[in-house]
Amino acid sequence: MKTRSNIETLPQEKIDEFLSANRIGVLCLADEKVPYGIPLAYFYEQGTVYLTLSRSGRKLACISRNPKACFTVYRVPETFGTPGNMSWTSVICEGELENITDPDELSQAVRTGERHMGMPEGTWENLLQMTLKNPGQSNFWKLSVTAAGGRSVEDEQVEFSE
Repeated sequence: MKTRSNIETLPQEKIDEFLSANRIGVLCLADEKVPYGIPLAYFYEQGTVYLTLSRSGRKLACISRNPKACFTVYRVPETFGTPGNMSWTSVICEGELENITDPDELSQAVRTGERHMGMPEGTWENLLQMTLKNPGQSNFWKLSVTAAGGRSVEDEQVEFSE
């Protein structure tokens, strides 16, 4: 089997564009010695991945022991694996998770979420106001990205020979 690989390492500009264009990723945490990955909706702006997480459960237990996390976003076209289509793109971000409790940061997170999801400003206003009544119990979190890497393959061709 002969393979021609054309894996592109994405520059920061393309990483930012990719993260801004997608909405679902996988949050990867360490649960003592066992890895734990959770698919989640997210929103992104200027080096920060915003997430909403419930205030209980395995995720919070992991974060309380180790707030360092990895967040992976990938795109694989529906036609992946068909003849002539082996395209894919992925970005992996590393950083530390932090619960957002500051009212200004909460407002910024909500407005970022509205923009990222294509909603008019103010769509999440009721959610923001409810959160601001008790910001210490906020479900909004941020991963300030300290390192990010991305790769992409466009139309990788795989040729088979005897």
